Amino acid sequence: MESLGITLQLGQILMVETSSELLTGTLKFVDPKRKIIELENAYDQRSNCSYNSPQILAFPQIKKIQIIRSGEASCNTNSGSDTGTSPTTSDVDPDSYSSYNTAQKSPTSLPEHKQEIEVALSSTELDLIHEQLNSVVYITQTDQRYHKALADIRVQPIVALVIEPVDFGRAQRTSVMAVATYQAVYIFDIIALGSIFREMKQILEAERPRKSVHYSHRLLDQLKNRHGIKLGGVFDTFVAVSIVRGSKEPTTLIEAVEQTLNITHLYFQPDEDSNHKYDLYKRPLSVKLRQVFAKKSIYQLKLYEHLLHKHMLRNFYNQCTNFSHTFCENEDATTPLEMQRKSRAGFQHIKRSTNDFAFKFNELN
Repeated sequence: MESLGITLQLGQILMVETSSELLTGTLKFVDPKRKIIELENAYDQRSNCSYNSPQILAFPQIKKIQIIRSGEASCNTNSGSDTGTSPTTSDVDPDSYSSYNTAQKSPTSLPEHKQEIEVALSSTELDLIHEQLNSVVYITQTDQRYHKALADIRVQPIVALVIEPVDFGRAQRTSVMAVATYQAVYIFDIIALGSIFREMKQILEAERPRKSVHYSHRLLDQLKNRHGIKLGGVFDTFVAVSIVRGSKEPTTLIEAVEQTLNITHLYFQPDEDSNHKYDLYKRPLSVKLRQVFAKKSIYQLKLYEHLLHKHMLRNFYNQCTNFSHTFCENEDATTPLEMQRKSRAGFQHIKRSTNDFAFKFNELN
């Protein structure tokens, strides 16, 4: 559709950003004349709210549209009258992703001279995040939930760790600590608990599970000086972003998520008033703020996964793929003879040099 700068098909799963919502849903209807689209099974990523009725959105409301997954059928859009339709067909690769901004770029967008390939999470990943946000475990005392959480965290290979507030390290008292695994999110209310106790301290200081954090220098300063904890097994996503991008610019977790995963900062705002200041020390801790902490920790883990596997290890995975296909596509009957113990078949695909493992930001090919 030229009106939105993007070709739409009925049945596509879209992510639509407005000034107050971040909706995902299936495209049910498009009317270019009246400049509206209709989404069914709509879900607001920001408020974690599912809508039972279709959501109708006018083009002027829409700041950005992202195609998460293509539809199976062509899109029949209303050509101008309420009775007639005109088909518009687009061959969109189901594994590809398209987006169009109808608003100005945010200040955290990549510089114009950078190659900008926006990365969308799959609909399956978004569904899993939805499930996680509906089952956040909020811990205020050392009860059964507390000990179950520690038992789960202890056996994970990697977790995301978010502590709030941490902008000024030791100068701020710890309010909450959010820990995300690939299945669960635990929010430890440090004010209610009164301390970070020995069992959790041991987990934090161990090399495993590895901890995905952002701005680790601030976080470690607070943990060491406020709690006597020396955090172990650090994977800092700010360091990873800086290496991958080849530049060192201050980048918060939310900015890194927006730049790398194309999840708007709106998603992390607890309400429409982005300028509203929340008291992180006020109790009881609001459900909205708990959701914000949970989202940060979930996307902290997603950011780790993407940076490590899509960028930092990309060339390694390419070599693994090339090596693994050494024999399987060869129809020669003598191929098994090449598999004798000292065979060096396929070794030419294994390379170790600076150029082979150079990091390139958002270059997927």
